[in-house]
Amino acid sequence: MNLLKAYSRRSFFVVLVFMVLLFIVVNGFLWVCFQMGSQMISVLGQIPDQPPELTEILKEITYYKQLAEIYFLPISGGFFFIFTIIFWFFLRIVNGGLFKKAQKSIPIEKKKRSADVPADSKKIEKEKREQNQRLFLYLLSLLQREGRLLDFFSENLDLYEDDQIGAAVRSIHQNCKKVIDKNLSPRPVVERNEGEEITVEPNFDPNAIKLTGNVIGDPPFKGVLRHKGWQTQKLELPTLSSGQDSKIIAPAEVEIL
Repeated sequence: MNLLKAYSRRSFFVVLVFMVLLFIVVNGFLWVCFQMGSQMISVLGQIPDQPPELTEILKEITYYKQLAEIYFLPISGGFFFIFTIIFWFFLRIVNGGLFKKAQKSIPIEKKKRSADVPADSKKIEKEKREQNQRLFLYLLSLLQREGRLLDFFSENLDLYEDDQIGAAVRSIHQNCKKVIDKNLSPRPVVERNEGEEITVEPNFDPNAIKLTGNVIGDPPFKGVLRHKGWQTQKLELPTLSSGQDSKIIAPAEVEIL
């Protein structure tokens, strides 16, 4: 349907241009004929001792010539415009039938495949979103599996003494540290002791170094290192299967008796 509309607009423009050119040529030719007729009438009008019949004929010709000069262009323009509309409408009907036949001849399988494209793209987008969610929760899942970190955070510590909490935290700390070192290998962004005075060079990375306090002017800046930051030396992420629920951090464990 869009193809038919585009063809209709283009064909109307082509027909209109053609008819305008034809209008100019035809009216130009007739204008030359009128000028030649006017000259002949003026010559005949200057003949001495004209018969009365010739004088009357020349008057009538002059009258009709004046009417033609007044009304010919509007009538001719209207005729050409009406013919343009009729000719364009005829082309639209004839070629519209051809476009409809061409659309019907398209195989049904191609139409089905084109209809399935949006559904496939939505499915791929959904799977990608779920994959990103699972990768986001992967490290938290490892911390739970190796160090029981979520169990510790969900526990009510008001029921325990400080020495009991300290013993539990030592074990959780050791196990979670192993997971982080294995998968991330974190190291400081700035290899200096916290509290030392350092210089921030002009080409520093604002993503790696955050400036606080009285930040005025352009670098280099001198300041005190309040936190050395962390960055990863490696990032080991597994290839996750598509069948696992992206919301599950750690599955429940049931021992069968």
